[in-house]
Amino acid sequence: MRQIYSVVLSIAAFWGLSTPVWAHTGVLPATGLSDGFLHPFMGLEHSLVMLGVGLLAATQPWVVAKKIVLVFLAAMLAGASLGLYGVQFAYVETAILLSLMVIGGLLLVNQLTLSNAVITALVGGSGLMHGLAHGSEIPSTASAYAYLVGMLSATVLLHGLGLSLGKRLNRGYAKLLLRVYGIATGVLGAGLLLTA
Repeated sequence: MRQIYSVVLSIAAFWGLSTPVWAHTGVLPATGLSDGFLHPFMGLEHSLVMLGVGLLAATQPWVVAKKIVLVFLAAMLAGASLGLYGVQFAYVETAILLSLMVIGGLLLVNQLTLSNAVITALVGGSGLMHGLAHGSEIPSTASAYAYLVGMLSATVLLHGLGLSLGKRLNRGYAKLLLRVYGIATGVLGAGLLLTA
């Protein structure tokens, strides 16, 4: 249990270096593989959702867990492709902040009353919005495909970290930490939404 708390504290310290909503405002460079890889780690709203999806998947049977992660990745890639080709959604930032509340809420209630199809749809919608924001902010001079590969790689890493940590937490009293994470994520999303 002490190792779990060490991991949680390390993640919290890392997020102390992140800045809310940086990942989608064009503040960070978006030119290639390394920028794409760093992007999810530099925006608090992105890394919270990516890790949260992994934690959420860890609460499900393995077949459903794989589906949740793959649906998010596929939806994010689809959204990024749409953004690259100029598709715009005026409320994409609002939708991203809502995704914090959705993932946080799913972890909080432990999906007791929702079907796998509903959970997967909510996760897919979150992935689509994150991808759309990423794709639309990549400059025309950038290596877009390299950037997307970097972004997807970092997202897979965060999902994997969430899955690994979630499997350890999804038992006994440690389940409380999953709900605490859900509450913190949802509250941050609501707070950023109100101040945006």
